[in-house]
This record gives sequence, C-alpha cells and structure tokens, in this order.
Amino acid sequence: MPTSLLLAFLLALGSAVATDAPTDTTPADNEPAAEEPNTEEPATEVAEHEVVAIYFHRTQRCPTCKRIGSLAEGAVDQNFAKEIATGAVRFQYVDFQDKKNAKLAKGYHITSPTLVLVNVHQGKTACWTAMPKVWQLIGKPAEFEQYVSDGVTRYLKQSQEDAEQEYQKSLESEK
Repeated sequence: MPTSLLLAFLLALGSAVATDAPTDTTPADNEPAAEEPNTEEPATEVAEHEVVAIYFHRTQRCPTCKRIGSLAEGAVDQNFAKEIATGAVRFQYVDFQDKKNAKLAKGYHITSPTLVLVNVHQGKTACWTAMPKVWQLIGKPAEFEQYVSDGVTRYLKQSQEDAEQEYQKSLESEK
C-alpha cells in the first residue's frame, strides 16, 4: 500500500509540474502573449516592449516540423542575442494540440504547425502575424533566417500606436 501512495504522489507531482506551462491567453483580447515554459524565475516586471516568436507545433512532430522549430529558434537566438538578454525578444514552443493551450491556439487561429510573431506592449498583445513562408523556405536556411529576422526587427521598431493600428486593420480585413 505505501508503494501505491508513493506512486500516486509522484504522478500528482508530475501533473502539477506539467501544467505549469504556457498560459492560456487570447490575443484578440489584448492579453499578454503566451508565457515561456517555466525554466527560470518569472520576471517581476512587465517589459515595456517585447517581441515573442512562438512556434506552435503538434504533439507528435515530424522531421520537417522539428526543423522549422530549430531554424526559427536559431534565427532568433543568433540575430537577437542582446535583445534576448534584455527581455525584448524571446522564443518559445507551444503544443497547440495540448488542451491547456487550446484557448491560446484559438486566439492565434492555429490549426496546423505555425510560427507566429507577437508584438507586446505594456504586457498586452498589440498585434501579431503568422509567418507562413517558413514552410516554403525550409530548404533555404539563409532565406528562412532572413525572413524570421526581418519580421522580428519590424516588430521591434514598431511603436505601440502603430502596432495597435495594424491590429485594427487586420480585424477589419477579416470581416
């Protein structure tokens, strides 16, 4: 009996740790972008401006999906080391098939593996964009890196007002 209690405790502990992953957030409500997996102490301060590159993937990932994630993360890491160090840029993976990420995936209209760039001002999503060309550029690493880098750079330079206007225009174009 003590063994079964220990096993139950370990399973419960594993579930608690596993659920401490990305927060469910709907970008349409201008809430914060998804939080990165809990690998460090959480920031005590909300960044004034942040660009988050999120690679939404399936639970079971094919080699191409893994490569897209790796190339996207590499593009961000290699081109934005200073910005990552200051908290202005970050990269994260989110399993969009995991039920705990359903609201987040729905908010970004995720139905298949997708790289999304999120422009965050004052802790709120100001605008975001999917990066569909990553699929076309998978065999062209230099062009892939440039495509991702250009998107992140554009958002880093974008003011909160411009980001909010871009978001409003995207809502109008969906109608």
